[in-house]
Amino acid sequence: MNVPTVPMLFVEIEGVLRKTPDDLGRPWKGPFDIEVFPDAVERLRLWKGAGGRAIGFSQQGGVALGETDEQTAVRTLWTVRERVANLLDHVVHCPHHPEAAMPDHARCWCRLPKPGMLIAAQHEVSLRQQERYPLWMALLVARSPEALQAASDLGLDHLHGDAWRRDGGQ
Repeated sequence: MNVPTVPMLFVEIEGVLRKTPDDLGRPWKGPFDIEVFPDAVERLRLWKGAGGRAIGFSQQGGVALGETDEQTAVRTLWTVRERVANLLDHVVHCPHHPEAAMPDHARCWCRLPKPGMLIAAQHEVSLRQQERYPLWMALLVARSPEALQAASDLGLDHLHGDAWRRDGGQ
């Protein structure tokens, strides 16, 4: 069986696709208050048009801290996916936080800079699409130091989200 080799883009949702409260200049109120960066949508279109796959990822530690619930976190991710014209092949999040009261909410393998969330998401897309995503063809775009550290630890090429949105990192 000949499995196609395809480039994979990992893109951090906060600050790269979705505007943060700092970008908006006001507090964020929930999934229906989401604004995406138009230039991020264009970058996703270019990546997908060139035959790549894209995964959106997010750290949703507020779930473990009781600041939000799992359903709201998932609805937020799906709203972002819709607002970026469904150009993401998969969205994934880590609901854990190291300061959570319950040990099973405080310790995990998916909270960045640990690689579990990224590996699991790529595996899910691979099973669905019957494709291979070699590391040398992958790119991670993020603003958070944790996500950029995960990329470095995994040997992934990575760009700061602002540079990627503005000019594709060139």
